[in-house]
Amino acid sequence: MVYERKNPISVQDQKVLSAIGNKVYKLREATGLSLERFCAKNDIPRISYTNLEAGKNFHMTTLLKVLATFKDIKSLSDFFRDL
Repeated sequence: MVYERKNPISVQDQKVLSAIGNKVYKLREATGLSLERFCAKNDIPRISYTNLEAGKNFHMTTLLKVLATFKDIKSLSDFFRDL
């Protein structure tokens, strides 16, 4: 059974989610860790992280926890700059 959203994500919003996911993916790749190792090391549920990287709808708390693992990112504005 496939879940259909009552209020589909707009094309513009999906572009933003995909851009966030792509940036998070690049940050993780720079660590040299696989998705599984990154999640295990940082105590992040794999499915939540996978949704984030895939540009699917995600929890803001997941994004905040991921960003906290990168010392170069001091704030949300740092992360969203050039997005």
